[in-house]
Amino acid sequence: TEITTAKPDVPLLLDLIAMHAKEITQSQSSVFELVEDGDLVYRAVCGAAKNLIGMRLPIANSFSGLSLQTKEILICEDSEIDERVNREACRLVGLRSMVVVPLYFETEILGVLKVFSSQPNFYSTETSNILKLLSGTMAAVLFNAFRWAEREKSFQSMAYLASHDALPGIYNRSAFYDHLRRGLSRIQTEKLTLSLAIIDLDGLKSVNDTYGHRAGDFFISRFASRFGKYIHDQDIFARLGGDEFALITISSDSFEAITNFILDALRLTEGKINFETTELFLKASIGISFFPIDGIDPESLVAIADSRMYENKRENKKN
Repeated sequence: TEITTAKPDVPLLLDLIAMHAKEITQSQSSVFELVEDGDLVYRAVCGAAKNLIGMRLPIANSFSGLSLQTKEILICEDSEIDERVNREACRLVGLRSMVVVPLYFETEILGVLKVFSSQPNFYSTETSNILKLLSGTMAAVLFNAFRWAEREKSFQSMAYLASHDALPGIYNRSAFYDHLRRGLSRIQTEKLTLSLAIIDLDGLKSVNDTYGHRAGDFFISRFASRFGKYIHDQDIFARLGGDEFALITISSDSFEAITNFILDALRLTEGKINFETTELFLKASIGISFFPIDGIDPESLVAIADSRMYENKRENKKN
């Protein structure tokens, strides 16, 4: 009922589906893998594997790909002995048993819903029967949400909806991690610098509490549109959720030049804005990390940038 009565918002629906699938199957984790350009991308993750949001795996020679090809719900009792699975990928995710449910509506293939456990032989046919009962409804709700957005906003694909934040229209959390992983892979072979900035929009809670959520939404959207004007087209700018944003830049410039560029863009963004008859003030705190001096994996780079952002926020409060 919650899924069928939710807003026609694809990322929200993906999160709801993953969350409830984990609950009803008592799984360690659940994932919605969306089909995009020959890959399956982790667009919604619930549970222990949540740090894998945005991970991208090839459809070919994968258990999920086999489920899509056969249009059948598949159960893997033990990934260490099941010849159908990509054993290295399973070890990376930390799973030993799983159920994979293909979601398609009429002729439209949407992706797969996967629930998994670190324990072998965790699932029974009862689990697959429960998910089979729900799969048609889940696929129909997603498909109809996509068609609604396509009609109302002229979006081109489910992949676009699943990778963009509905409010400011920029990349969302899953797309950020997807691009960060791909960027880290790319610069292994190229002489380029990757920087990661975490940006926290100061004062959003106060705006929401004082003027209402419509003003808060305006505050978020205005910040995104202003900051987006001052960064390069190839930069990845995303809203991670709430008042938190992130920026990925890949270039041949020095760490100092990149830092100055990002800080200049933020300074140009900050300032007064008018919401109806109310004057608001955009201000943000920021932390920046660099590959490889601050870390070589997404988790380390995000943690360092996040720590520096909170340090900057404390300094801003003193001033």
